Amino acid sequence: MPLTARGEAIFERLPSGAPRESTGAIGCEIVRHEELCIGCGRCASACPTGATVKGQIFDPMQLYAAPPDSRRGALGAALRTIARHQPSGPIEVPERVSAFRSIVYDASKCIGCGACARTCPTGAVEARPVPLTEIRRIADARREEVA
Repeated sequence: MPLTARGEAIFERLPSGAPRESTGAIGCEIVRHEELCIGCGRCASACPTGATVKGQIFDPMQLYAAPPDSRRGALGAALRTIARHQPSGPIEVPERVSAFRSIVYDASKCIGCGACARTCPTGAVEARPVPLTEIRRIADARREEVA
């Protein structure tokens, strides 16, 4: 998949020969905490490679199944209070509605920049530093592939 304009701008600043696909360890390891996600889509807007995108559905079952002390759990409790019937499955979200969408994450497209974690208002996305030994191991493996 081609990079977004923002992704291209980031890669322009990298040294020549930098990989244009996910290395899985360059930058940060992205850890998602789905129970904290409210589906606002800020992570998707910030992602330069399209690794995180807004889905076309909203799954109320995620709210119902969330721990009661989490933000999703609170939304699920509110939904139980106002809904006449519990939905039987995911709900297609109209294009004009931007919040409460499922967030689709593709780790193979992620470059580990951490933009998603910096923009997440609930802490549902965490960017953990990758150990230097792991970065070196991957860089050595890539050099062997090229040679």
